[in-house]
Amino acid sequence: MKTIACASREQPFVTPEGAERRVLSYGGNLMSVQFTFKAGVTSAAHSHPHEQISYVVSGEIDYCIEGSEPVRLGPGCSCYVPGGVRHYIVTHTPAVLLDCFSPIREDLLNG
Repeated sequence: MKTIACASREQPFVTPEGAERRVLSYGGNLMSVQFTFKAGVTSAAHSHPHEQISYVVSGEIDYCIEGSEPVRLGPGCSCYVPGGVRHYIVTHTPAVLLDCFSPIREDLLNG
């Protein structure tokens, strides 16, 4: 359990797409993770059994969720992804997202 975190103090993990991932607070059945993307990135389409809410802190992205048309999101926008549904993003500008997962994604705790 990690109840307090500051993104500026967390060591980032660099994803294969070049995004910086910082695990922030987590405990019980909930965790928050900050992703920082460069412009022009397409993340790998993926799914996981966890529910996810993504909140755009800054930048402009297309959020692509299986079964729906891509949606352009900017600062202050959020979306919900049910567990087991494939999804990915395309960044049009540098972007920062705050993702919340339930239950905790143990796979993100170790890199």
